[in-house]
Amino acid sequence: MTRHADPMALGRGAVPAPGAGRAATQSPRLYRLWVMSDLVVDRHPLALPDPLPDFDALVVAGDVSDDLRASVEWLARALDGRQGSRPVVLVPGNREFWGDGDVAEILARGRELAARAGIALLSDDGLRVDDGRGTGLYILGATLWTDWALHGSRRATLARGHARHHLGDCRRIRRAGALPYLPHDAGGAHARSRAFIEDVLGSIVAQATGFRASPVALVQDARPGDRAVVVTHHAPSARALPPEVLPELADEWVGASLASDLEGIMDGWGAPALWIHGHVPGPVDVTVGRTRIVANPRISGWECGRSPFDPTLILEA
Repeated sequence: MTRHADPMALGRGAVPAPGAGRAATQSPRLYRLWVMSDLVVDRHPLALPDPLPDFDALVVAGDVSDDLRASVEWLARALDGRQGSRPVVLVPGNREFWGDGDVAEILARGRELAARAGIALLSDDGLRVDDGRGTGLYILGATLWTDWALHGSRRATLARGHARHHLGDCRRIRRAGALPYLPHDAGGAHARSRAFIEDVLGSIVAQATGFRASPVALVQDARPGDRAVVVTHHAPSARALPPEVLPELADEWVGASLASDLEGIMDGWGAPALWIHGHVPGPVDVTVGRTRIVANPRISGWECGRSPFDPTLILEA
């Protein structure tokens, strides 16, 4: 199997291509994704399995540690080259931005280090993995943050207010000028990530259906048979949350800090086959619309009796 990361240029739109609607020449090959999140290795040491499980790409949905560079360094050290040419994907979690510097500085340093380590650090970015049969899998990654509107837009203002007083991110994360990264900053980042995910999914499905990309499309090389997986740190649906954090049993802002409602994407044209995330109290495996939602967190910070972390969880997409 050959694999490569394809850069995505900003843009949108598609026009018909010759041979529109033609099927891929061969049946798509299912990719084996090794999935995990919320490892928190700086507080709870972890050794990756030896031997490694049978996988095509490793996907880590954030919160490896409290600093993005340390997370990249740990992944590279823990794998020690055993992954060979197989891609390693890391999406930053909120904890990755608890390190020194503001959000932009931390991300820039993390990207530089990840590039040297051969790790695909995806923050509103993506890559295409090709199986050599004319079909491929796009992996789209974003921290996603939250829009605070899980319980409706009218409740979002109240959720942001509670978060400003109680959420650790507001004390640990900085934006430019050493100012605190507040809930409205997270909401703005959420909007950008959501638009990126929606627009790239649209580009992929348009081309996979047989339309040629415009010169400014987000994706330029999707082919018939291609499909997409989305990886975020924050959850994309209330269905990923256990009862312990729903309004019936907890302050409603708590659930809104963990998840946003992106279920419309999963029912729409271009819905991803799989959505991987972290940032929740325990494992998740539910289907919404045409999308399977899965989380495999190791350390949740919650004492709620959830199922254990599976260090060798493999998903096919």
